[in-house]
Amino acid sequence: MTQNHDAANRRVLVIDDEDVVHASMRKVLSRLGFGVDGVLSAREGLARLQTDSFDLIITDLMMPQMNGIELLQELRARGNTTPVLMVTGYPTIRTAVQAMRLGAVDYVAKPFTRKELLSPVKRALRIEDQAIHESEGVVHPQSLVPGMTVFLPHHSWARYEQEGTFAVGVEESFLKATGAILAITPPQEIELIEQGFVGLVLSNEEGDAHGVAMPLSGQVVAVNEQAFHDATSLGPETWLLRVLPSALAEELPLLVVKRDSPM
Repeated sequence: MTQNHDAANRRVLVIDDEDVVHASMRKVLSRLGFGVDGVLSAREGLARLQTDSFDLIITDLMMPQMNGIELLQELRARGNTTPVLMVTGYPTIRTAVQAMRLGAVDYVAKPFTRKELLSPVKRALRIEDQAIHESEGVVHPQSLVPGMTVFLPHHSWARYEQEGTFAVGVEESFLKATGAILAITPPQEIELIEQGFVGLVLSNEEGDAHGVAMPLSGQVVAVNEQAFHDATSLGPETWLLRVLPSALAEELPLLVVKRDSPM
C-alpha cells in the first residue's frame, strides 16, 4: 500500500445512507493510509462529532430526515469548522453549489473514480482558512457594477466587465491547495460553461488533475491564450475565460461577494 503524505494521521468521517458508498470510500481512502469511519445518517454523524474529531467530513447531499445542506448548517451553527465534501448525483449539482456557498469545500459527483475522489480530498485537507468573506444579502443582476467580483467559494471567481461579460479565474484558496500548476486544460466544449460543473482542469507537479467548478453559466467569448500557454504563472488575479452569462437571475444568488468588491 502506498502511503500518501496528505493521509498521515488523518481521519475521515463518511456520512451516507448507502453501504456501497461506504465501501467505495473506505477502499480508496484506507489504501492510502486515511483512517475512515462511517455512519448511515446525518443525526448519527452529529452525535459522533460530539465525542470525536475528524480532519474531513464526506457526506451525501440527499439523505432522509436530515440532508447534507441541513447537516452543514447545523455543523456551522455548532461552531464546527471541519472541512466538508458533498457527494451528489447529477440532478443535484445546483444544490451542491448552494452547499459551497454555505461553506462546503467541494462536491464529488456520483459515480466517481478514484482520481475524482482523491483530488478534492487533498484540496480540502490543504485549505488553511475555510472562511469566505461575504457581503450582506443576496446579489442580483441589477446590483452589478463594473469591477464587482462574485465567487464560487474555494473554486472560481467572475468579475463583471463594462460590456456585460464576466472575466473568469481561479479562486486563491484553490490555487494554494493545489500547489504549483504545470498545465491548464480548457473546457471540452470551449464555447459553453455551466455553473457548478468543471470547466477548467489544473494539473500540478504531483500529477494530480484538479477540476475547477465554474461560477456562472454562459457562452465563452474569449480565452486568455497567454495564461493557458504559461500555466506556471497562473495567479488568483489571472483571468482565463471571458463569458457572456445566460442565467444571471438564477445563479448570482448562489455566489458570494467579498466585502471590498464594488457594491
